[in-house]
This record gives sequence, structure tokens and C-alpha cells, in this order.
Amino acid sequence: MRKRLFLCGMLFLLLILSSCGKKEKAGQSAVTPLEGVLHKKETENTGSSGIPIRIYHSDDNGENLCVSMARTEEITPDILFLNLSFYYMVPETMTVRDFGQKKQENGLLLTLDLTEDYEKYLSALDEPDEMLSIGSVVNTFLDAYEGTSILITVDGEALDTGRSVYSAALERYSYREASYQIEEKKLSEGQIQISYPQITGLMDEEIQKKWNEIISGHAKRALEDAEEGRSLEVSYEIKTMNDQLLSILIEGRYSSMDESCPARFCYTYNIDMLSGESVRLAYYRDPDELAEALLAGEGYTVEGESGEELKERLSILYGTTEQLADVLRDFDYGDNRETPGGFSYQENGRTHLCIEVPHALGDCVDVELDKKA
Repeated sequence: MRKRLFLCGMLFLLLILSSCGKKEKAGQSAVTPLEGVLHKKETENTGSSGIPIRIYHSDDNGENLCVSMARTEEITPDILFLNLSFYYMVPETMTVRDFGQKKQENGLLLTLDLTEDYEKYLSALDEPDEMLSIGSVVNTFLDAYEGTSILITVDGEALDTGRSVYSAALERYSYREASYQIEEKKLSEGQIQISYPQITGLMDEEIQKKWNEIISGHAKRALEDAEEGRSLEVSYEIKTMNDQLLSILIEGRYSSMDESCPARFCYTYNIDMLSGESVRLAYYRDPDELAEALLAGEGYTVEGESGEELKERLSILYGTTEQLADVLRDFDYGDNRETPGGFSYQENGRTHLCIEVPHALGDCVDVELDKKA
């Protein structure tokens, strides 16, 4: 019986191929901006508490909406507005009169009733800045509460800025995810087809070079170590891409000539685009709390019918929360280590785990953690 449940990414694959068939405001202690914290968490390699949230705001040129990440002990309208005021998207005097959620056939409708301070604030802006402010509120709330649309009112009446009357529910505003780009590169030889990402346009050229070399290096080593007669297909998907975090999921299939069903693998990169360091699972989740939830079969969802199998498998291989927590604490690249205990990625403010399961169940399964797991 194998003692490690979690895949070790491309390095695991190589073994298989070679051997077998702005500023901080007072009172913000509950909210920690991602900037300036990731490297500290990485070097400490400790667990963390709090819920990741996405805060939308204008870019430096005041032309587009962009997104940043923060952490909070709880999600409330007041905390979201506190973060929005940090980026000067709303006035500091924002007061929420009422907030609600209504399930509808097409999704979840949020209702947000504010005082006239916000209406006066918007009326003093020009039209582009009004759009940015409204968009920042709409997107931030829809992300935080997983809503489909939001109706914003003032003292129970339609929001009226003098230019526009917002009488209908608003849906997500368009926004610019990142100031850099991702280019696809390919390696191929016989039955080996590898696609991998490369960062372009990043202002910090040292960070760009560092990670491009790491990612391309793994791809080239896979090509060099693949045995003749085996097939290998590797692709990638960008899960989060903004000016603070780049989260990439790498997926692949490999097989020999006589294998009718190829095996699957997956691994990830989570890059702090400000410091250039790896962002590990322990930053987003406390390993001890997460281990307890996983062994209890709580706080996560798995697509398909693998949920019960996963719970049983974890219980067999890791009898105690301490043992599983040690594995989770070792997740993701960092500290110049080439063999992480497993991998995670970030998508839409949620943490996902890539966990190995028996070949009959698909080799690896995507575990989506609840926001408050």
C-alpha cells in the first residue's frame, strides 16, 4: 500500500516514466491585504486563519476595474466596504441600512440598502468614476456572497446619482484581471505533446524570468525523461490571474503502447506576483483545522461520486488529524523544495486541492473547499 496519497506533480510523473509501465487604516485588524504578507507566511510555513476575499477597485490610471485579494475573519457588508474604502472606491462614512439574499430561478439576488452618503458621493464624481465605484461594489459583493445580481437602493428607494437611476438589479461589471499576459509554449516529440505557460509583460522582469525558467524547466525535463513508446499529453489552465496572484493548474495523461486507459496527474503553481515567492496551501488554510474537516468529510465538495471514497481513503491512510495535517502543511512548491507533499490552487476566491485517488476513480480528484472550512 502506498503511504502517500497526494501526487507530487511532474516529479511523480518522471518517476513513473522512468520506472514502470496603498496604506493601512486604523481598525483593520480583521482584514489583512495580501500584499506584504505572502512572503512572511511562506518563510514561516505556518497555518493561517481567515477567509480569502476579492476586492475590486480602479487601476492606477483610473480607467479600468481590477481585483486584489484580502483576508478576513468573517464576511460582512461592513467589512467589504472597509476594504473598498481602503482603495478609495467608497466614502469612509458608508453605512449599511439593510442587506439580504433572495434565491431566484436564475441564481441568488443580493439586496443592499445604503444611506444617502453613497448617493451624494457618486453625484460628486464624473461619469467614468461613478461607473468604477458602482462596479467595485457590485463585483465585490457578488464574489463574496456568490450572487448572480445585486439591487442597490438608498433609504429604500432607487439609487439616483443625477446622471443615472439604478432601479434594476445589476450584474457583474467587466474588469481587467491582470496587467501582464500569459503566452502558450509547446514541446512535442513523437507521442509527447506538452503545452506550458510563460509570463510576458510583467514589470518585474526578475520575477518573470524566475518563474518562466521554473515552469519551462519542468516541461523540458518531462520531455527529456519520457521513455520511447510512451505517450504524454500535458496542458494547463489559468485558475487565477491578477496583479497579486497567478494560480496555474497543470494536467496531463501518460501511457505506454499497451495501456488502453492512460493515467492522469496534476500539479500546480501559485505565484505571488509582488514578491515572486510561492504561495502555499498553509497561507489559505490552517492545516490542522483542514485535516480535521477532511477526515470528517465536511467543508468540501467533490464532483461525481468520489466524495465517500475520498473520505474513506483519507481515514485509512491518515488515522489522525496530526498525520494528515503534516502532509497538508507540506503542500505546494516553496523553500526551494522540489517534492511538495501535494498541490492546491485558487479559483474565484476558493481553495482547491488536487488529491490522488485509485485509477478506477480517475487517478486524481479536484476537491473544492468551502470558504469557511
